[in-house]
Amino acid sequence: WYQRRVAITAGMVIRDRPQKPKLLESLSASETELRPFFRDHEILAEYKLLCNNVSSGVYVVPSLRSIQVWNGVIFIKIGMFAEGCFKFNLNIPDDFPYSRPSLTFITPVFHPQINEHGELNLTKAFPTWTPRKDRIWHLLRYAKRCFFSVNTFDATNSAAAASVQGSIEDYRLQAKLCVQESIRLNYSEEGSKQKDDSTVFNGKYLNDTQLQIVKDKLYKGTLDYSIMFN
Repeated sequence: WYQRRVAITAGMVIRDRPQKPKLLESLSASETELRPFFRDHEILAEYKLLCNNVSSGVYVVPSLRSIQVWNGVIFIKIGMFAEGCFKFNLNIPDDFPYSRPSLTFITPVFHPQINEHGELNLTKAFPTWTPRKDRIWHLLRYAKRCFFSVNTFDATNSAAAASVQGSIEDYRLQAKLCVQESIRLNYSEEGSKQKDDSTVFNGKYLNDTQLQIVKDKLYKGTLDYSIMFN
């Protein structure tokens, strides 16, 4: 009798115990609706990693229109493209981090691995994109290194590849013309109409006297930064 009573009591307790809500039923949003949230979280994490692994001369900021578009510029100090400033857009796909971003130069670049539309060939360096192993800062570092390499293997710009193979001096001349054009576009009104969110990387050309004034004010902490942009 005692065992029977205990069993009945236990059954009552089990039946009266409140059921835990199922996770899927508690979610008001579908998987499709949540996917952009997780993607944007991954993108923000990538930007934080970029800040901790910055490459010298590479500057990137997210677009004002979309977090999936980053505006950037690469300053080259040595080599055939020395003194050049080359703007680009980094486009992050909807299914990131499972697909590779793409990088397109806005400033014209004559290079075997950059086609006539400005798209950087990433298939050799990143044939597959592994989530959380391949990083955007890896891609940006590779983009800068391309300015110091004229590898023509699997070239996407046949004219540039032919120039390298035909005469390296002719290619040096073409590279110098790219540098001059990048500087001209950076300080001209024509360059301000490019696709880089209100010309965030545009500047004003300063002659030697103006540059020295800026340096002196910078050291004293009295610099008005608008002098360089207006």
